[in-house]
Amino acid sequence: MDLLEGLRCFAAVAAERSFTRGAARCGQPQPVASRRISALEQRLGATLLLRTSRRVELSPEGERLLPLAGELLARADRIDSLFTAPERSLLIAVPTGLTAAARAAIRRGLPDRTVGFVDEEPPDREELLRAGLAQLAVLPTSPQQAEFTVPLGIAHHDHAPAARFHLDQLRRPVRERDLPPRAVHLLAEDDVPTVRDPVTEACYGFGLRADQLVVGTPETEAWTRVHERGDVLLASAEQARREDLAWSPLARPVVRRSYRLAGSADLDDHDQVDLITRLATGLGGGRGRTP
Repeated sequence: MDLLEGLRCFAAVAAERSFTRGAARCGQPQPVASRRISALEQRLGATLLLRTSRRVELSPEGERLLPLAGELLARADRIDSLFTAPERSLLIAVPTGLTAAARAAIRRGLPDRTVGFVDEEPPDREELLRAGLAQLAVLPTSPQQAEFTVPLGIAHHDHAPAARFHLDQLRRPVRERDLPPRAVHLLAEDDVPTVRDPVTEACYGFGLRADQLVVGTPETEAWTRVHERGDVLLASAEQARREDLAWSPLARPVVRRSYRLAGSADLDDHDQVDLITRLATGLGGGRGRTP
């Protein structure tokens, strides 16, 4: 159990990149979460998190451990609920960006359920649902079928951002031509046709180089490159705020994450609507389909 609790705290802090928010996410006081992660590092003989005065980053060892930790925790949660009455247990597979406040609100809204969350990329969320390891999963869908959407824009370092970000801003001026090209990164969460394809087409239309669009960069590495190299990242405004970055909507194209809540949990209509609303709010979006 010490291993599982350590992994749970590690996964929460890794997702939030903050000990304070990570501890809240896993429902532990911050000193307890810190001690459990330190014990986990001692047990494994590796430094998993790189701590600075303002940020927490994954070490290379932490990057290797994180997907295995998520898989093990999902199975452990499933075992915990194996002999619980089905109507009392609910495991939801969610995107990594769901806020701790939204998780708490979802649990408060379903007081007769034991609600757990597992954070995974889209293909893994679908697999957890298919394997019966999660009862519900937030999955990408077409804008026309979306139950909620999340507006996307550009997270960047410009402290006096324009009203909208134009992709041709990634071209370096002549005086910076010797520097590496600035890239726009798309996370695995956005490696879906409704987001990837229009962004790819726009990058080519603005004359950007092929290596200036990077799809599927690991999330921690993508944020690091924004801070380190001046790259930009397609993200929600909430994600940019967490990273202390500016955020601007794209001038062209206008893109959103489109989601549906898949699976069955025998919720009544009121609880279903409330759950979707809280998921939408916690991911930085809102209810309804896009035109």
